Amino acid sequence: MDIEEIKIRFEKAVTLFMDDQKQLLELDVNERAIGATLAHVFVRELFPDHKVDAEYNRVGLDGSPKRLNLPLECGGENTPVYPDIVVHFRGVNEENILVVEIKKTTNKQSRRCDLVKLAAYREQLHYQIGAFLELPAGDDLGSIDPRILWFD
Repeated sequence: MDIEEIKIRFEKAVTLFMDDQKQLLELDVNERAIGATLAHVFVRELFPDHKVDAEYNRVGLDGSPKRLNLPLECGGENTPVYPDIVVHFRGVNEENILVVEIKKTTNKQSRRCDLVKLAAYREQLHYQIGAFLELPAGDDLGSIDPRILWFD
């Protein structure tokens, strides 16, 4: 699947999520709950030939933890990581299609390490494309649109 097709499908999943699940964002629920719903209900529907997982933390089929070499301020060398959403074939790095990190607008933590991780997922774990998804939540809902920053 080419990069443009991946982008189109993921953008559609986000649109469907926003249309159907606004209440999660209104309630400002945890990003893990948002990511799991987005992954398992909407992204999975648009990537039917791949596995879609939330908080997936394994590499290969031997149970090895997913790790990245990151700058010290983002965890350092050999840091265990848990991407919010992955589209892939489990155990086959060549089929790592999409990796997503999610932040709500109400989360005031820096986005820097999420962006660093997305670049590292592409370089070290061979994901075709990464996406940083910022979703409006709480009082921001309705006044700010979702934003996707692509890493391709």
